Parts: sequence; C-alpha cells; structure tokens
Amino acid sequence: MKKYIYILSVLCLALYSCGMTDVWKDWENEGTMSSGRLKPSEVIELLCAADGWKMTYHGSVFYFQFDEGGIVISDTDESILKDKVESSYHLNFKGENIVLLTIEDAGALKYLSEGIENTLVISSYTSQQIAAKGEDGGENMTLTSVTTAELAANSKAKADAIIANNKANALEFLKGNLSNGVLRTSSGQFIAHHSISYSDADGWKIKVSLIAGGVLTHTEYGMTVNTTDDEKATLSIDGGVTVNGMNLSTIYYEYTTGSLSTDNANVTVDLNKSSDMVISYTSSSWKTHKVDWDNICAGLSGIQPHSDIEFDDRSPRNIVVCPGNAGVGQWHYVFFGVEASSNDATGRVYLTSTGTTTPFGGYGSDVEKVQTVFGDFLAFFFSADGHWMYRDSDSYLYVISPTSDYWFRMKN
Repeated sequence: MKKYIYILSVLCLALYSCGMTDVWKDWENEGTMSSGRLKPSEVIELLCAADGWKMTYHGSVFYFQFDEGGIVISDTDESILKDKVESSYHLNFKGENIVLLTIEDAGALKYLSEGIENTLVISSYTSQQIAAKGEDGGENMTLTSVTTAELAANSKAKADAIIANNKANALEFLKGNLSNGVLRTSSGQFIAHHSISYSDADGWKIKVSLIAGGVLTHTEYGMTVNTTDDEKATLSIDGGVTVNGMNLSTIYYEYTTGSLSTDNANVTVDLNKSSDMVISYTSSSWKTHKVDWDNICAGLSGIQPHSDIEFDDRSPRNIVVCPGNAGVGQWHYVFFGVEASSNDATGRVYLTSTGTTTPFGGYGSDVEKVQTVFGDFLAFFFSADGHWMYRDSDSYLYVISPTSDYWFRMKN
C-alpha cells in the first residue's frame, strides 16, 4: 500500500510541473510537510490577483503582469528603451520553505548586460510583497504589488522616452541599425534591398539593389533627411525611384515605433538585421537549403549541370557539394565548413571557410575538382565583402552581393 501511495505522489508531482494541479491540494496529509509550508498554488493566486508587480534590480525597474493561463508580460522603466516581452512562466517548490518562479527566457530581464535570471527563489510572500533571490546569482529580487494606474504611468513615461530618444538619435540610427532593409509588397513579397549611407563629402545616399530579369543592379540616389517633425523623420529620395513598377519617393522613420514606412501603401520596409540571420542559420530550427538553379545570376549559372549544393543543418554548418555527373564533374561529397558572423551597421553576413572534408570517402583530387569547377561560386560565397541575406518566404532565402552583380537563391 505504501508503494502505491508513493507512486501516486510522484504522479502528482509530474502533473504539477505541467501546470495541471497543486501537488499538495489532494495530499495535504501525506509526507512530512508541515501545515505552514510555502505552496506554489498560493503564489500563483497572489501573482494573478494583483494588477501587477514591480522589482528594482540592477539599476532598473521591471514590471510584471501574470495571468492564470501561465503567461507573463514583463516590461522595464525608461532606463531600458526596449519592447515589452510576453513569456510563459511556471512554479515549482524545493522543500517546505522555497517556491521557485521561472520565467521563460528571463522575460524583460534578458535586456540586462549582466545579472540575467530565469528563476526567482521565493522565501516568503504577502499580498503586497514577495521576497525572492535570483537562483544563479543570489541577488535580491523582491516583487512589490502595483496598481493599474502605476503600470499605465510607466507605459506612458517609457513611450514618451522612446519617442524622444528616437528623435534625438534619428540621424545616428539611420547611419547604423536602420541603414539596411528590404522593400516588400504589402503582401510580403520581395521587391529590392536598400542601404542608407552618409558621408561629409556626399551627404545622404540610398542604394537600391534590385533583381530584374535575373540581373542584380545597384543604383544609388541622393537623399534629403529632415528630423524637424515631432512624429517622424522624412527621407526624401532625389527624383524618386521606381521598383517593379511601383513608385517610391519618401521613407519615414516613425519615432513612436522605431520602424520605417514609405509614402506608397503598397511598399513596406523590413529592417535587415544581419545578426538575426546568423542566429537563424546557426539555430536548431535551420533546415537544409539547396541552391535553386532556376534563380541564380548568369555568372554562376554555368555550374548548374555539375552538382547540387546544399547548405546543411549539421553542427557545425557546412556547404556540401554533392557527387557530380560523369567526367569533369565526378567526385565524392565535399564539405566546406562555414563560420558565420554579422555586422548590423552594414547589414552584411560574413561567411568564412573553416576547411574541407570528405566524410563519406574521397581523395584530395575530389576537393581539387570541386574547387576548380565551383571556383567562382566559392569565391563569391566566402567573399570578404560579405552578403546581404534575406528571406522571401518561409521556403526561399536570397544571398546577394553588396558590391557586385552576383546573387543566388536557396530553397528548403
């Protein structure tokens, strides 16, 4: 009988970890826990009953709003001008005197440069205050209840600070993290890549990189930037530009959202953050892509009959040249190791070769054949100039040169 009760107790613990029940609700007289123990269910009730909670930590104030569905919205005061974060949360316990509150991926705490914590170790609680420390660093992380009015006041103060910051730094942002983007149709289809630059000698310029009829062209236009408006900066393109039959003369930098828009309702702007592309390429969600021979520049299309080229999902990453056809294009699989880095100011992804291998058998001559047949492609792929890389949909990804007319498309 004791063994049966033990098994049921373990089952309840497992169910609670999935958020289905309070492990002690139906078993309060089992085990050795005292009646005064700390309960996760009581903490959940407190977290969800209050309008919100705040915590002063590492020089910033963090705000949290918990719901009974396991979702927490976390935000910061105006010392950190970043977006709110929606995360899942769950609770657990460790003996009688500790309840563990875990916020997935640390919520808004992820914006800190140090002291990031996912789990708060709670040692006591009331309806107004929850005393806790960080599980990793052991620093105080006390939560105090706040009202809806306090949450709203913080949201307004932060929104005003974001607008003021975006306006004050508009020119620097346009030279840096806002300088590269992808022009798309309102339905999300790729139109062109744009790159904004500034120099004392030439002033503001915008380079529009367009693929039309299989040919990549880079055209530069003069541009005037005006930041006197209270709501947005205006980037006026000298003479305007026509891309895929759509006219575009002005790009706006919206201070409220920190995003770019255009004067054409059919043209939208996505920022091209190269670090996000590197994260995607190196993450576990990356799927093997192949070069799409129907979408490649003329200078590289001559290699088409020889082989498939894969951008694999192995770790570390490789480009894989698959066995070729008879004759000059015949070889074993050749792997070129790839290291990827990024520069958000230029929007470029840099790909570096870490060496070659033939893991399924082969000879030095196989590597030499591949390097001969695919010499131009490899030189472009590993170019020191880097690449602009962007998705056209979930299935396609473009790789284009910022300095030449070379480009190709990959597909899942």
